[in-house]
Amino acid sequence: MLNERVSAPVRSALRACLFGLLYFGASAVAIRFTRFGGGAACLWFATPLLLAEIVLRPQRYWALPAAAALVGGILATALFGIGLAGAPLLTLFIVAEAIVAAWLLQRWSGTGADLGSLRGVMLFIVAAAIIAPALSGLGGAATISLVTHTGFTINWLSWYLGHALGTITVAPIALLARSGDMFAGIAKLRRARKLEGAALILLTIAVSRFVFGQARFPLLFLPLLPLTIAAFRFDRIGGAIAIAIVAVIGGAFTIGGGGPVHLIAGTTHERALFLQLYLATAVVMTLLISAELAQRKRLMVALRASEARYRLIADGSTDVILTLTVDGRIDYASPSIAALGGYDPASLVGREAQLLILPEDRASVAQIHRQAMAEPTRTFIVEYRGVKVDGARLWCESHTRGIIDEDGAVVGAVSVVRDISRHKSLQAELVHAAQTDPLTGIVNRRAFDLMLDQRLADVAAGRGIGVCAVLDLDFFKRVNDAHGHAAGDRVLCAFADVARRSLRPEDVLARLGGEEFALIIWNADLFEAQAICERLRREIADLSVATGFGEDVRFTFSGGLAPIGAGRSRQHVLRHADEALYRAKDAGRNRLELAN
Repeated sequence: MLNERVSAPVRSALRACLFGLLYFGASAVAIRFTRFGGGAACLWFATPLLLAEIVLRPQRYWALPAAAALVGGILATALFGIGLAGAPLLTLFIVAEAIVAAWLLQRWSGTGADLGSLRGVMLFIVAAAIIAPALSGLGGAATISLVTHTGFTINWLSWYLGHALGTITVAPIALLARSGDMFAGIAKLRRARKLEGAALILLTIAVSRFVFGQARFPLLFLPLLPLTIAAFRFDRIGGAIAIAIVAVIGGAFTIGGGGPVHLIAGTTHERALFLQLYLATAVVMTLLISAELAQRKRLMVALRASEARYRLIADGSTDVILTLTVDGRIDYASPSIAALGGYDPASLVGREAQLLILPEDRASVAQIHRQAMAEPTRTFIVEYRGVKVDGARLWCESHTRGIIDEDGAVVGAVSVVRDISRHKSLQAELVHAAQTDPLTGIVNRRAFDLMLDQRLADVAAGRGIGVCAVLDLDFFKRVNDAHGHAAGDRVLCAFADVARRSLRPEDVLARLGGEEFALIIWNADLFEAQAICERLRREIADLSVATGFGEDVRFTFSGGLAPIGAGRSRQHVLRHADEALYRAKDAGRNRLELAN
């Protein structure tokens, strides 16, 4: 474990040293061979190396490679450029350029450089080839002008074009190599495809060698052919390799004084700038083609997979699959609709889908259809009651999603319909069981709390008035002790039966637990509710319950009543009713008390 802890920093340090040497070499070559007139270098390939090293990593790991690049750049600039006096400041601007570009790319895309999409390519060009070199060029050109006494404008222009081209040219292949995508992509290729790729590389080398190896004819358009083929056949990997080949061969011949670029009248510096513009155009063209083809390939794969899944589901699923037009008419119905609703699939084509839905539920389903049209990337779910051919009803659940064409326009929707009648029936049974007292058959505490909350909301909204009553059977423990729990259960059931008959349909009777019950007396004030409960109290007092062992049991109850007032909580109402109940018990039981 200790060796592992030590080896990680050592490996990072070795990697930084190697990267610093690579950065030094790239900087030295650019300064030595492309620095015309004593100003800024016209070609610069060191910045994209640092960009590729840091942009795919978290920012906390940027310091070491940036420091290595700073050291390597200072040495190269001091030995081959403007000297030691200006080297630190100049190199600082160069390293800052890569950091700015990487920061912008991570901030905009979230994952760093993504050259596999058109958006990613455009973000890369804006951040790394426009903003970053333009900003760093201000400080770099000023430093070079101050040290070498050359013009600021020409230095900035040489800096900007050299750094922008270098980044566009080298960064794609450096990023692919750094992320491992290049080697992984090549390894995945079949042998025939590898041979094709090798042949294409040889073709690119041959064409580039032919075009840039002669200076009689302006044949700069010819390398665009293998570049385009590479982008079409091998996406980003092929395009990046082809770009690097053309750039290296073209740059070598042009810097060496040969090639068709020298047909242009002008200075060596101007010819180098023209080569940069030519390569930049080829690079951007290749990147855009590769990104567009990669995106179309992903879409095609997704489309084929989606079509295969759709056919599999449509042919073998018991669920119904409907394809709908934008206005909600059926464009296709799977054969399973015959078993589900008794409909002939062919006869449904062209009909409005809402005709298969119960009229009371059509509005909610239509709303879901409109939402699917407005947001085609989301799936919307709705439950409703469908209508069979014979008029019978069934509960259905539809999952609906919009369909878009290649331009992103919504052209319809696909809906998967499932029969959930059994689920709904079971759900209703479970809800009833969860809200019903199993002994008496009346609602339990959970259901009562929900109903009381609803009545409180009704009172607050001015939809009625009501009273809550809490009732407790007097001396119920004596019944259990003297006659057994079975007799106690009979007493509880008898109370519930009498209370049910005594109450109105809009009233609620619930068992809170043990021998405690509660009432919601609706559309009655406190005194009207007292009269209803008083009538129930007298009926219970006159009741005699058989124990099953030749004995009868008589019992009474005490109660407390509290109004369901606006602005009060359920806990507040129940507490006041309980306090009234305690007063009734303290006063001798078999009586009612009103909340203060």
